[in-house]
Amino acid sequence: MDHRYIASALSHHDAREVAAMIGKLEERIPTVAFDGVELDIEPPARRAVIELLRQLAGGTSVTLGPVGELLTTSQAAEVLGVSDTYVRRLADAGELTIEMRGTHRRFRLEDLIRHRERFTP
Repeated sequence: MDHRYIASALSHHDAREVAAMIGKLEERIPTVAFDGVELDIEPPARRAVIELLRQLAGGTSVTLGPVGELLTTSQAAEVLGVSDTYVRRLADAGELTIEMRGTHRRFRLEDLIRHRERFTP
């Protein structure tokens, strides 16, 4: 995965503040502002910002990259939370779409997410 930007988990103090603010939102989608300038962006983008902050406040580091990016077998396994061997079996059985680059399997993140969502309640 092209780790163009990796955000580390927030400090304990910042995490508490962010979690408290997110907790107050209930179902509302807040506006997004940078340096005091409010951005007029669509709700899905605002939800993505909130989810990024939720993950960082929860102690998780996050990497950002394009959905159409091609991932290696190891990276696909990480996304699915399974072993490399299991990912290869899924690909060989036709349950995961692959693109071959020479002799190497490559997976689109969007396909992996779609596959994962089929099995996540």
